[in-house]
Amino acid sequence: MTKINMTRFPDMARRNSFVFDFDSTLVTIETLDTLLKSCLSDDGTRRRIDDITARAMNGEMDFDASLSERLRLAKVKAAHFARMAGEIADFVTPGMDGVMDFLRRKDQELFIVSGGFTEIVRPVAGLFGVPEGHCFANDYITGADGFVTGVRAENPLAHEGGKQRVLRALREENRLPGTVVMLGDGMSDYGVYADGLAGFFIGCGFSAVRPGVKAAAPVFMETAAELLSLLETLLD
Repeated sequence: MTKINMTRFPDMARRNSFVFDFDSTLVTIETLDTLLKSCLSDDGTRRRIDDITARAMNGEMDFDASLSERLRLAKVKAAHFARMAGEIADFVTPGMDGVMDFLRRKDQELFIVSGGFTEIVRPVAGLFGVPEGHCFANDYITGADGFVTGVRAENPLAHEGGKQRVLRALREENRLPGTVVMLGDGMSDYGVYADGLAGFFIGCGFSAVRPGVKAAAPVFMETAAELLSLLETLLD
């Protein structure tokens, strides 16, 4: 790992709060895009979905608009989500089990906050020992024809700035001990730190390097092994 100036890091308490993004962080894929593209045979539409995701993750498109547009391009049913939930453990980021095991052994509080879907996030949370009450994601809704039409609008994660709203609520409920460290690959994750709701941000380029995130992040990790080494330094 490249030598890092540790003076840029905040002092860590005995117990701190580590808040993880899900897609392209805890798992190697963007689950919604993978699910949508599995339902398509048109390569042009698949490329459009990739482009929409890249624009949203780099802060060039609102989450609400990107989600609606992707769902419009591909017709998906609840059965497709169930299938993805059954397969998602195969896409866990290499080395992330060691990261989460280390944090658990150090008695840190673990959270997952994702613009993805609860049904897909929870199986991975279970693998990592993250309680259901510490997992925050979207819940899809279906139309009369059985196709997924969107997500529950009352969920803050269905909207731009949703992660900030979730972190703000957790803070108001005194559920975030110590320093809050946000980890993720997208500008929505960096936004939590930029808005003062996390004491530190670790950019993650495990599966995809978002230029805007890499440029803005105080520190940027490209492998889970690098992240583990950093965390061992911070907490040991």
